[in-house]
Amino acid sequence: MKNKKNKRSWFIVLLVILLIVTGAFIGSFARYLTTSTVSDNAVTAKFGLGIQNNINLFSDSYTNVQADTEGKKIIAPGTEGMYQFEVTGTSEVAYKISANVNVIYSDEWNGYAPLKFSINGLDWTDLDEFKENLSTALESNVMPPNGNYTNAQTIYWKWPFSVSSENDIKDTAMGSAASEGSAPKVTVSIEATAAQID
Repeated sequence: MKNKKNKRSWFIVLLVILLIVTGAFIGSFARYLTTSTVSDNAVTAKFGLGIQNNINLFSDSYTNVQADTEGKKIIAPGTEGMYQFEVTGTSEVAYKISANVNVIYSDEWNGYAPLKFSINGLDWTDLDEFKENLSTALESNVMPPNGNYTNAQTIYWKWPFSVSSENDIKDTAMGSAASEGSAPKVTVSIEATAAQID
């Protein structure tokens, strides 16, 4: 009788264990479940701009002024010239151009700096004021993404003709020095930068 009781107890215990295990197994599948995988990708925006790196600010020939050798760039009172920024390529970001202009006179000039500059060819200033005017003009000229560079800024220069008797004496001294083999030299450099804007 006792043996039957034990078997019955064991049977009940096994049945309970079986129900627990089965319930746990079935319970693992008894839930709501959804899965979604999303992705996105991008490539870097183009910034393939090039700024003209050759400059022909000066010439071997002007009205009433001609170098004795072709390709020899010269300046004299009454001569003038210009340079216009050229930007090529594609930019998928908005950008603007900035520029720094420097003028170096050789020692023969003895501090005399006759060249005048303009951003419109009408209003002429010394170099410092010109730099400010150029910076202001370029700052307001923002190019949109995928837009061609427009309103290209121009730099004008000139050596004014016969401003005063004092300048005439200095001008003549420069021409005489050139005739004697130590020609005064002037170098104008323009560093232009295309930069993305925020």
